[in-house]
Amino acid sequence: MSSVIKNGSYDVLVDSKINNTKTSLIGKNEPITKRYEVLREQLEHALKAKDQAISYNAFLENQLYKAREEIKRLNEEINELVQKGYNV
Repeated sequence: MSSVIKNGSYDVLVDSKINNTKTSLIGKNEPITKRYEVLREQLEHALKAKDQAISYNAFLENQLYKAREEIKRLNEEINELVQKGYNV
C-alpha cells in the first residue's frame, strides 16, 4: 500500500476505498489474527503517510526559508536604490 500526497493533501479517496474493502473483510466471524493483520496494515499505511507528511513539511519549511531570504535581499536592494535617490 502506498501513501500519496496530491497537491499538498493526503489522497483521502484512495484511503477510503482501502478502508471500505478492509472493513468488508473484518466481520464478527473473522478470526482475531485476520483482524490483527488488517489493523497492522492500516498502521503501516498511517505511518508511511505520517513519514511522507513530515518530509513534505520539511520541504515546505525549506522553501519558506528561501523565500524569506529572497524578500530580505530584495528589501536591501530597494533600500540601496532609495538611498541613491531612485524613486522606487
